[in-house]
Amino acid sequence: MTLRITVCQQGPMRRIQVAGRLTGEEVGELDQTIGDDPSVACLELDHLRSADGAGLAALRRLRAEGVEMRGVPHHLAWRIGAANA
Repeated sequence: MTLRITVCQQGPMRRIQVAGRLTGEEVGELDQTIGDDPSVACLELDHLRSADGAGLAALRRLRAEGVEMRGVPHHLAWRIGAANA
């Protein structure tokens, strides 16, 4: 398994659990899952093991677009500029 994306819709909020390794190959799928309104998306990254350069760039971009991020692993948090929530 490279990456598993699980979505749970709770009212207007979309919780998106990301598990495994995020690579450039999966960035498009993650973008599609988030949809057109990043303000209603929450990425749960507790089980994200690693990300390549394209994956890290995507996470930085999504954070800048307003996607909430929770459970960012310490080894990735500093690389995407996110606090571990």
